[in-house]
Amino acid sequence: HPKPNPKCRCTSIVLESYTMVSIRNGSSYRGGSRSPLWLAYLPQIVMLFLVATTSFYSGVLLGMKMNVAPSEQSRSTTLSVDEVEAEVLRRLKLQQKEVTSIAVDNSNEKEIKNKDNKKKDDGHDRRFPKTISKIAYGSALISKNDFIQQFDYGIPKPPSKREHETDPGKDDVLLLYGSKKSLPDVSTGIVHTNDGPTPDIPHLTATYATKNCAVMNVIYTDTHGGEDQCMAIVGNYESYHIQRWLRFDGTTVDKSIPLHAVGRGVQSNGQDKFEAPSDSYALQNQALLKTYFDRLEETMAILKPMAASCAGDDNTVIVMVCNTGQSDLLINFFCSADARGFGDVVRKKLLIFATDEGVLEIAKGLGVNVFYDEKIFEKMPEEEAKRYGDRAFTQMMYAKIVTVQLINRMGYDVLFQDVDLVWYKNPLPFFHDKENPSHNFDILFQDDGARSLRYAPYSANTGFYYVRNNDKTKFLFRSLLFLGDMVLSMTSHQQALAALLDEHSSLTGLRVKTLSGSEFPGGYHYHRKKEIDFMKDIATGKHIPYLLHMSWTTNKANKLLFLKQMGLWYTSEGCESGGAVDLAKDSSGTSLQQKCCSAEALISCHYRDKPSTHACHGQGKNIDVKGQPFW
Repeated sequence: HPKPNPKCRCTSIVLESYTMVSIRNGSSYRGGSRSPLWLAYLPQIVMLFLVATTSFYSGVLLGMKMNVAPSEQSRSTTLSVDEVEAEVLRRLKLQQKEVTSIAVDNSNEKEIKNKDNKKKDDGHDRRFPKTISKIAYGSALISKNDFIQQFDYGIPKPPSKREHETDPGKDDVLLLYGSKKSLPDVSTGIVHTNDGPTPDIPHLTATYATKNCAVMNVIYTDTHGGEDQCMAIVGNYESYHIQRWLRFDGTTVDKSIPLHAVGRGVQSNGQDKFEAPSDSYALQNQALLKTYFDRLEETMAILKPMAASCAGDDNTVIVMVCNTGQSDLLINFFCSADARGFGDVVRKKLLIFATDEGVLEIAKGLGVNVFYDEKIFEKMPEEEAKRYGDRAFTQMMYAKIVTVQLINRMGYDVLFQDVDLVWYKNPLPFFHDKENPSHNFDILFQDDGARSLRYAPYSANTGFYYVRNNDKTKFLFRSLLFLGDMVLSMTSHQQALAALLDEHSSLTGLRVKTLSGSEFPGGYHYHRKKEIDFMKDIATGKHIPYLLHMSWTTNKANKLLFLKQMGLWYTSEGCESGGAVDLAKDSSGTSLQQKCCSAEALISCHYRDKPSTHACHGQGKNIDVKGQPFW
């Protein structure tokens, strides 16, 4: 590529449904200074001075006339009152002409500046004044679908929108040209004020509109559901972060108070989603890091041969973390993969990090690779999390950071996934295909579906993601490892990782991609009414995605019921709720796979207002208030 010309700069503003606003503004500009305030009032000041001076001398003259001696009066020229008044008026008129001349000169100066501000380019007046010509010399509109396809930064569209669908009110991208050289063509790239009563901004293709942009900074923003939001683009020393201002009194938005600078995590309801962790969390993380470094050398020695065995020719290791409380979901992933023809891939590529001895026994019984270190995982809970964000959940989140970081550190690609999902198709070829446009990205995530501030701008679901091994991803996970206090205070590594993704994409050029929801659906699609038709296509086999991840579900009990009525459950009842641990220890000669796995889906119907196979038509009860039948 030719060396970028810093004078050819463009700023692209994309209206998206992302609560996080990412600003990378255009070229810096030093604006001209305003005229001093006293200069604007100079004519009035001069007039006042002249009137005062004339009055003073007139008074002195009259006083002298009245006080001279009679003999002197007889020798002086006698001035009548009318003559004195005439002289004063004559002098006032003379001074008034001088003041008017000064005022005309000032007016002419302003008119010259205004004309210069609207200096014509090729016979046309500018749309934007010269004072912002280094930010907005011209402008164009581009279809957002066209722009995102041409310049894919990995950020998702609204989860309910497919790639080809429109997004009313945000269908176009506003492109601002920072100089004449960056325009694709003067006649089309700039809109002139004399092109008509209401000249439109030209609508161009992404390729043509940006053909002379040597540098392009892209801003993703949203109005947050109609919020009274403004956006200021300031020509200045360049920043790759935003400065957020809010009329905020500490608890809520109040328009009667001035704007105050706030962190990006402050919501209009007063909650701060990125509050700094306290010292207590820092001390907890310090203890976790001590255990990590104390055991690192021995851990690496054990893990290296296991990881090398899993990686194989494609250098990829599938990583899962599990405790006994979640073991039935782990078993179901294995059984479903075997029933659907992926059993050999899972046996070879999967490396389970067991956080307790129960899962260690289960993994051995299934014949898959497993790592367990009681000193590292001695404080990890054996029971499943009762709800999102509880203590068991948070501790497991930290374990998921360490495991991915270790395998990534060794030089392998990592496919990390939670245990609550089922493959419809083997996803590894998708990530290994060099002809796939997604192959250019360093890390790829399932779309979580949430568009809240704390997950912006990628809405990355940390229950399914692929990490390519390189210096950028290694730096990312080293950084995340040291942010344990943030993970503990926010009860999830998803939020901490979301913040790092945005920072590292800007700082090191880390390429982050949010995967298509239609190919990698999750709990958002399963639970949202607007996705009913999409889920029916999956249930009937009309559409076959790579997987279904049962995220967005309150607890494990419901995950099992939803998977069962979707025809995605392959685990016998005796292996649920930790029952497989005792079966794995049984030395009767029958493998755990034979004891736990079914070759056919074990379908049972529970909730008629949730997606299910057609076999559950009309069966079950409602789980949601005012829930409507799925079929």
